[in-house]
Amino acid sequence: MRTDMPELPDRGPKFGSNEYRASFRESVRRRPSGTVYVLAVFLLLLSILGFIVWRIEAFDDWFWISLPAYFLVANGIEYWLHRYPMHHRMRLMPVVYEHVTIHHNFYADEHFYFEQPEDYYAAILPYYIFVGLSLVIALIAGVVGFVFGADRGWQFALVGYSYYLLYEALHFSYHTRAGGLLKRIPFVDYLSRGHLYHHRIGLMSRYNFNITFPIFDKIFRTQYKE
Repeated sequence: MRTDMPELPDRGPKFGSNEYRASFRESVRRRPSGTVYVLAVFLLLLSILGFIVWRIEAFDDWFWISLPAYFLVANGIEYWLHRYPMHHRMRLMPVVYEHVTIHHNFYADEHFYFEQPEDYYAAILPYYIFVGLSLVIALIAGVVGFVFGADRGWQFALVGYSYYLLYEALHFSYHTRAGGLLKRIPFVDYLSRGHLYHHRIGLMSRYNFNITFPIFDKIFRTQYKE
């Protein structure tokens, strides 16, 4: 079963309301500080990248030639995951949809930005999506390594986790207010505007599914510009 819009609860706080935001903050109050959580996520990803770099024997010409293709695959996976299982309830991937429903419920319409550390929990991907994406990266890297050699597989894994880190860093920056460290970079500010259009309730299920670079949004004509 698929739905084109996030499901609105019959009871409880209104979708995108201050009441919902308050109830979510209360639900994560006993967890580690949002700042600690974000730092732990980024340190974990950097540690994984460091391990992969250590396993790669050489960055030869093949790596640099194949890098654009690897990046395009990662961008396509990002687009597909965001447009379909993240925005349409699919039987085999319900938890992905549930996280995005929380994310869009918390950051809807005028409520785009972090106000306190608890808000980070509604933006950073949770552990079960991290595990799922890690399995996808491992599967593709395993196939590449089996066909072309172990070094090629590790190189794909490097690109996959680098893209994941880029995704989290950019997405986190989009929800910071103007003047944030990354938003001072012109193209990041441009990308953030596209993502915040996506958070409007009337647009979220139809436009701007690429979080990083809108390559596949351009290909499938789902990029929204005001």
